Amino acid sequence: MSPDQLTTVFISHCHADHISDLIPFLWAIQIDGRTNPLQIYGPPGFKRTFQKLKECTCTADDFFKFPLTLLELDFGQSVGRVKTCATVHSVPTLAFRIESMGKALCYGADTIYCKSVIELAKNVDCLVHEATFLEDQSSIAELTKHSTARMAGQAGKEAHAKRLVLFHIPPPNDHMESEFNGQASAAYGGEVQIGTDLATIEF
Repeated sequence: MSPDQLTTVFISHCHADHISDLIPFLWAIQIDGRTNPLQIYGPPGFKRTFQKLKECTCTADDFFKFPLTLLELDFGQSVGRVKTCATVHSVPTLAFRIESMGKALCYGADTIYCKSVIELAKNVDCLVHEATFLEDQSSIAELTKHSTARMAGQAGKEAHAKRLVLFHIPPPNDHMESEFNGQASAAYGGEVQIGTDLATIEF
């Protein structure tokens, strides 16, 4: 889609790998001549982090000429077709459930095994769940509040998700897709897909 068609952005949390490209993106659409309004929703504390990002990138407060609205969501708050919940992560983090045209997608964001995310994802057509570690790395998963592949599979099973897609596999592990797939599939009880950049998922 054209970036000019984008009306709303949802930020799950303020770790660098989820937010550091936000200011460059806004620069790009500003330079491209955007005039349409844009709303950005984030977790509690998002506005303060956004201001710091602008300062770090020497972005003046009046640089963006298109109408830009920043909003912070409380955990459990809904916005139109988007529902949220808190995940169990090392910083305040939102998971999102999006319902449209009779279909439902849940993006679990960064989290260790989390009952709230499972409840948010109940009976979805597709659950996109992080799987940062394998089972023999469960101690660091607990320390960093990230999921193993087995945890992701268990979440998909308990949510009765029709499809499970894994994401957030880091570079040290990204050559072990078969292990991630196998551990998640065994817990999920069905086929699991590994998410890749620019992949299209139909459901």
